[in-house]
Amino acid sequence: MALVLTLSTTEGAQAAGLAAVQGDARLCLQAGSSSACERALDRAEQLQRRAADLEAYPCQTLLLALQADVILQQLGQGRGEQALADLDAAVRGCAGL
Repeated sequence: MALVLTLSTTEGAQAAGLAAVQGDARLCLQAGSSSACERALDRAEQLQRRAADLEAYPCQTLLLALQADVILQQLGQGRGEQALADLDAAVRGCAGL
């Protein structure tokens, strides 16, 4: 059975994208889930490209930092609470994306 989610507005789709990154990144950074790390990295890349297209450079920078934290986690060099703080900063800083 496949679950299909259809969002009627671009704003809703963007919020869902940010929420999906947040959920996967948190699971990656807290539990070390390799599949969540992969999804978080892919989704954060999509969002940071969107931020670049919109010239939302502060948000793009926060998403790039989040990607670095996810990669460090994948390499076994996670930054713990600082990585989670970076995630929270990205969520706040990209809220309008």
